[in-house]
Amino acid sequence: MEAICVKNLSVAYENNTIIENMNLSLPKGKISIIIGGNGCGKSTLLKTISRINKPVSGDIFINQKNIKKIKEKDIAKEVAFLPQGPVCPSGITVRGLVAYGRFPYQKMMGGLNSHDKEVIDWAIEQTGLSEFADREIENLSGGQRQRAWIAMTLAQETDIIMLDEPTTYLDLSYQLEVLEILQKLN
Repeated sequence: MEAICVKNLSVAYENNTIIENMNLSLPKGKISIIIGGNGCGKSTLLKTISRINKPVSGDIFINQKNIKKIKEKDIAKEVAFLPQGPVCPSGITVRGLVAYGRFPYQKMMGGLNSHDKEVIDWAIEQTGLSEFADREIENLSGGQRQRAWIAMTLAQETDIIMLDEPTTYLDLSYQLEVLEILQKLN
C-alpha cells in the first residue's frame, strides 16, 4: 500500500517551474530517500506534499486521500515534516519544543492532556534525550538539537515523517547518531 502517491505534479515559484509532471509512489512502512542535486526540487516536493507550497497542477494522495480534501490541521495528523535548518525560539526547552508536535490534537483553549504528556515523554525517550528534557535547545550540541526536532515530529504521532536533509551541517558522529535513531524507529 502507498503512503504517498503523487500524480502529474507540477510546482513553480512565480514563472520558474521547479517540478514538472512528476509521478511518485512511496510505500507504507519503509524508509524512502529522495536523492538529487542541489536545486532540483527535493525540498519543494516535500513542502508541497506537506501543503506548505501549492502545486500548479496535479494531485497528491496521503494514505489514499487527496490532500486537497483534507483540512490543514488534519494534514498534520497524517504527515510530520521537518524542514532544513529549523529555527527554535530562544529559551525553549527540549520538552517545550517536543510539545509543539501535539498541536494538531489540541482543542482551541485546551492545554496538554495526560495522553499528550505520555507521547511527549515517549518521543524524548526514543531520541535519547530524557536527561536533557528540561535543557534549553540552544544549550545542546548539534546532534542533540536535531534529535529534539525529530522527537517533535514523533510527538505528532503520524504514519509519515518527512525529514529534509536531517543530517546536513552535522559532524559525522552526529550524522550517524541521527541515522541510527531513524533506523531504530522504522
